[in-house]
Amino acid sequence: MNRIITVGELDRRIGLTEEEKKNIVKVTGKFRMGITPYYLGLIDKKNPNCPIRKQAVPSVNELNILEGELDDPIGDICHSPVKGIVHRYPNRVLLFPTYVCASYCRHCFRRRIVGRNDRSLSSADLKIAIQYIGSHPEITEVILSGGDPLLLTDESLEPILKSIKMIRHVRWIRIHTRVLATLPHRITSRLIKILKGAKPVIIVTHLNHSKEITPLMRKAVKRISDAGMMLLNQSVLLKGVNDNAEILRDLFAGLTECGVKPYYLHQCDPAKGISHFKVPLKKGIRIMKELRESLPGVCLPIYMVEIPEGRGKMPVEIQKSQNNICY
Repeated sequence: MNRIITVGELDRRIGLTEEEKKNIVKVTGKFRMGITPYYLGLIDKKNPNCPIRKQAVPSVNELNILEGELDDPIGDICHSPVKGIVHRYPNRVLLFPTYVCASYCRHCFRRRIVGRNDRSLSSADLKIAIQYIGSHPEITEVILSGGDPLLLTDESLEPILKSIKMIRHVRWIRIHTRVLATLPHRITSRLIKILKGAKPVIIVTHLNHSKEITPLMRKAVKRISDAGMMLLNQSVLLKGVNDNAEILRDLFAGLTECGVKPYYLHQCDPAKGISHFKVPLKKGIRIMKELRESLPGVCLPIYMVEIPEGRGKMPVEIQKSQNNICY
């Protein structure tokens, strides 16, 4: 896959100061960089605070590891009965067929493993993971995550989906992907055919800013929706990227207009080196209150906080008539 992975390549594309180059070298010694040419093309080269740049280009702030930041902030490891599976909730599991992404997000909460090296689950481990799902009749949903499952080749993805589809108690498959933001031309007619063969399939996109809603992204969404698949979106509340109501209003309205339901707005997880993205919870609540007053309900996601140590997601409920906040 064609990705920008070195400081020299990045400098040739967008231009960097000497200090930026030195800092990126330091950061990429710990947290890898990978940016698709398409996603890099969305960066405003004249704006050092461009929201795409902040999500894609390493920052020296990532070397600032604070007390309380974790390698595994949402507790994947303690809920992993076999390799490639996280079984946190009784009726659904996460399956990680690959740990590769098209672009490596600077706010990734799985950076302990995603982007460390380009690897996927071995055939033997994948077989054990599928057997685990098949041996647990309480599992009704399988969520493909990673990494990005749509970075698998068609030849690799199709048999995985067929194997899951053959398990009678699995009612639907959910696929979490960021390719609609970073590599929308991955949504080919061949891929759509494979996904249709595994229906019902739900596609969960990951867009954080309206700059990611491009004509190519809209075309990819149309291909998926025309094939009869539901599209949802998860965003992360990120300081300096989307932490105000106007930016999120544009994002959620734009997603809804092109056929993607805003699903979750996540509070940033305490992964190592991403504290500079963290937005205070009180500010997030204020933003959600503003959005409620200016957007129809269909455009509003649920504001979610992930409880550490694998205890799962919890919605932040905002009481309109009181100042009480319920987690």
